[in-house]
Amino acid sequence: MNVLLLQLDGKLPNLALMRLAAHHRAEGDAVVLRMACNSRSLQRQFDEPAWDRVYASLIFTRTRDLATEASRVYPNVVCGGTGWNLDDTLEAHGITTRAVDYADYPTWRQSLGFTQRGCRLKCSFCVVPAKEGSVRGEATIADIWRGDPWPREILLLDNDFFGQASWRQRVDELLAGKFRVSFNQGINARMLTDETAAAIASVDYRDDSMKVKRIYTAWDNKKDERALFAGLSALVKHGVKPDHIMVYILIGYWPDETTADREYRRAALRAFGARPYPMPFVRTRELVGFQRWVIGAYDKTVSWDAWTRARFEPRNLSIDSTQIGLPQ
Repeated sequence: MNVLLLQLDGKLPNLALMRLAAHHRAEGDAVVLRMACNSRSLQRQFDEPAWDRVYASLIFTRTRDLATEASRVYPNVVCGGTGWNLDDTLEAHGITTRAVDYADYPTWRQSLGFTQRGCRLKCSFCVVPAKEGSVRGEATIADIWRGDPWPREILLLDNDFFGQASWRQRVDELLAGKFRVSFNQGINARMLTDETAAAIASVDYRDDSMKVKRIYTAWDNKKDERALFAGLSALVKHGVKPDHIMVYILIGYWPDETTADREYRRAALRAFGARPYPMPFVRTRELVGFQRWVIGAYDKTVSWDAWTRARFEPRNLSIDSTQIGLPQ
């Protein structure tokens, strides 16, 4: 059979499509992966064969229109992923292999996967509890690593690494194998203890490119301030530099959220020395403007009022406006 895989969003290799590729290649099928992140790239190519199977995967709900377009172009397409249907699984389509095939991502060097699935919490804005349920173990580091000659670099997609009972074994595996590791989906700093903070500090933690030291976490609600900063302080106590910590700030979700609330969290994280990274729940012009203000570090020299007057565009800033009301 001829099998077409469509990756509709996401910058990382898509594990579901990699499992599909492994399954179909084991059956002797011809498999082609296409990065189809816009309508143009979805269109049929003049030399493509008749596809016996077409699968499309999307992570984000904002990509649903593209999935609908895929259904128009390829009427036999099977769409799946968190952005499409939380209940559908590969197993429901007869895909039982846990093997993944990296062949369609030839420039990708890291090994990626989950040591656990699920989460201890049930945050209203998060799909993980509905999609994955309670915390359970998934794989060891040895299961995830591609083996020699691939680098000892593990990119974890775990949503709650320390929620699993076997987290200590996984940390020991990382240390024994001298792996670099990216906790790509973040660590829940609100629930860190001295023991878990020390465990993070003990491994060679990295960003998703494995180039710089980075720990990812989040501040979703102002009321979590005390617990969050207790966790951040524990990390620093055990040797993590504040500048190594990137904190995603959920904005635009809570009904009573104000500009002052967003500004408070931004300023508190800057004062601590961490790297704030606003994440708009809805992408309004103001929220995206706030995100750009902080990610671009304009907030270090330009006040929010001046940034607003510049219509959230650095090219509109005047020399005088950067001197007005500098943020703390």
